[in-house]
Amino acid sequence: MTKHSVLMVGETGFDSPVSQRLTTLPFTLEKVVDCLSAIKVIQQKKIDLVIASDQLPDATTLEFIQQVGRHNPTPALVIASPDACVEDAVAAIHAGASDFIAGNITLERLNTLLEQQPVADEGGGPIAASDASRSLLAMARQVAGTDTTVLITGNSGTGKEVLARFIHQHSPRKAQTFIALNCAAIPENLLEAELFGYVKGAFTGAYTSRPGKFELANEGTLFLDEIGEIAGSLQAKLLRVLQEREVERIGSHQSIRLNIRIIAATNQDLARQVSEGTFREDLFYRLNVFPLHCLPLRERRGDILPLAHHFLARTGRNLHFSPATEQMLLNHGWPGNARELENVVQRALVLATGNSIQPEALMLPEPNTQPDTTANTRQPSRSDKLHKRSRTLEQEHIISTLLLHKGHRTRTAETLGITTRTLRNKLADIRRQGIDIEALIAQSKTSDEPR
Repeated sequence: MTKHSVLMVGETGFDSPVSQRLTTLPFTLEKVVDCLSAIKVIQQKKIDLVIASDQLPDATTLEFIQQVGRHNPTPALVIASPDACVEDAVAAIHAGASDFIAGNITLERLNTLLEQQPVADEGGGPIAASDASRSLLAMARQVAGTDTTVLITGNSGTGKEVLARFIHQHSPRKAQTFIALNCAAIPENLLEAELFGYVKGAFTGAYTSRPGKFELANEGTLFLDEIGEIAGSLQAKLLRVLQEREVERIGSHQSIRLNIRIIAATNQDLARQVSEGTFREDLFYRLNVFPLHCLPLRERRGDILPLAHHFLARTGRNLHFSPATEQMLLNHGWPGNARELENVVQRALVLATGNSIQPEALMLPEPNTQPDTTANTRQPSRSDKLHKRSRTLEQEHIISTLLLHKGHRTRTAETLGITTRTLRNKLADIRRQGIDIEALIAQSKTSDEPR
């Protein structure tokens, strides 16, 4: 069994029974006294969990959290304090700490901390720093050991395929093939052939026989992305394959037995599509055996900086984000989720000068600080206000990006890191609020004309 690595920084109140029993448990312990020594250890070794005192001799708690967060993979970080203060705990968590605890750290507490820290997978798995992401990853790891069909839902760019690959990599089928198929990217008249395959002469142009994705993924995992885009005529055939675990190529009457794991994903509300009659109810329940939901990035803000550092480290360049840049990353609404964040990091690499990435290199809009004066019949809750604020920022960013590209939808979607379909849906929501998008585009083009 691979041991977890725990790094203790400063005087963290480790009780003696823990130290005595560490050699018999599945984790190793290192101790250092200050921030500088801790960073050197993190740079040289893979550390799973850092437990640090809130009284370090060479750095404040927030400075230490920021320095740890600049490394990839970012270890889980817990701040320990003998005199816990609510304000300090909130500040530490907001800055990126995983937890804030008081008093001595017992063996049971250490075990619990390690169990709650499923961080980035070495094989390129999800970055899980926020509580919501850790919970999702723990459920994914649990279902991975079975052959249960999984339905992953979530907005575009939230990492549904990354999660599907994580499930496959932690399953008994990990040595077999993982096949991914985007159902929305293939024309309807070709999708059936891609899924089921065909024999020679089955249709015009079928000069040779060809296996479909079901056959190619046999013994392994088939990931069907954007499953909500499958036409009704194919849904019945797909249902039969899932029920019977066998497939027939187009033009053949010979059944091929399947031993396959199915993972499906969608950014649509399949339950609503069922009620509207556009998606088969029996197929929905056949797919929705074990549902997993990927939250939008704005609702798991603890993942923003670890993801940004991950994308930055993957380039191999010796750069880091300035504190002001990190704050801007945290303040942005991320309508395109992790895919948009990755695009922004790539853009910043082009514009960066020196070793530090400054806020202007991100090319993100400044957040609107004007107060919301909209009347309401009830006093809105804090969560209501935050949701409304993030939605407003998202819509402002979409409009500004659209105007930057003179109304070109495809370029706008690419910049935002979302699909053109998602962009159309979001623009429709904006229009329903009374905003004349076409007029804004026309006005923008007019203002750019030479006088």
